[in-house]
Amino acid sequence: MDPTEVRPVVKGRMRSRHPSIIDFTEAAYDLEVGDEAWVPKLIEAGLPFLDHGLGVFALTCKRPSEPGPLQIDQLHLNAADRRFAEAIDALQERTDMALLWPITRPGPPKTLSEVTDDHDPGLFSLIMPHFDFAKDGLGINAFDPDGRGVFLISALPRVMSLSDKARERWQMIAAHFGAGYRLRRALREEAALGGPGPELPYGAEVVIDPTGFRVIDAHGPAKSPSAREALRDAARRIDRARSSMRESDPVGALELWQALVRGRWSTVDWFDSDGRRYVVGVPNTPGHDDPRGLSERELQVVAYVFYGLTNKMIAYHLGLSTARVSGLLSSAMRKLGVQTRAQLIKRLKDFAILTKPTP
Repeated sequence: MDPTEVRPVVKGRMRSRHPSIIDFTEAAYDLEVGDEAWVPKLIEAGLPFLDHGLGVFALTCKRPSEPGPLQIDQLHLNAADRRFAEAIDALQERTDMALLWPITRPGPPKTLSEVTDDHDPGLFSLIMPHFDFAKDGLGINAFDPDGRGVFLISALPRVMSLSDKARERWQMIAAHFGAGYRLRRALREEAALGGPGPELPYGAEVVIDPTGFRVIDAHGPAKSPSAREALRDAARRIDRARSSMRESDPVGALELWQALVRGRWSTVDWFDSDGRRYVVGVPNTPGHDDPRGLSERELQVVAYVFYGLTNKMIAYHLGLSTARVSGLLSSAMRKLGVQTRAQLIKRLKDFAILTKPTP
């Protein structure tokens, strides 16, 4: 169940070309697609790698800070058994949410059988009767520390588990649709406030011409020479990942395309009125201010530690080097007076910033 392995063609579906996991990544950042169509497009791009003949569904939601049902904003089924939605509602209504809440905790992708084994093996036999058309399910989530995010589930025909490599690759992909969803939310909320429009497209802080990767315009933090170079380098790497490498070396392409640049910017395409393509760097920080003295970047790192990510995966999510992540983690641990990752996680359980409800 590796995202580099294309599933057999499901009856009734045609493919125009060989699919790539980079298609899935690109779909996450397609801002030309409206909000209602975004989740269906995301699933469509992922079907060749996710669909085992029983369908795939995805939802955008908020996970409550205390045991309770997921607050679902949008649910989309793609060729999935139409009982999926009814089963989810029934499960949340008839089952003690104190039992279910831990298994929806953000973290690395797992099958339902794996995640219930981690918490309470009896939960598997409690949950699966609601989904009697499947034997297991692969859950891929991308939640921010505020609890908002995307949950994507593939129904499986048998009890399965992920290899370490497959889990890592699915986690990379999840980083992108999490970043894409966060970006869409921010742009929607900004538009709802009214007022003058942003100076650059999508409120970007940098515009790059991809023909020579020249910075056309830059504002705010993107004006510094080091930031401009980091954004230009990211644009180069992403364009390389989206070229023929997407088919010749999809794993290498996925590794090149980190989810953020320096923990701040997402890079997306923008086309001017003449159809000319530019790459813009849009602020898309997944964090909050913290009153305990942690910097924005330190808080981002410890939040991902709290959700079980390795330093390598944290670096991928934030677009930082693993050495930089290690340094930030060490600094945060010193400030919090802890020496081990386990002690840090225990301490973070008291952080209202990671668990408080958001409006």
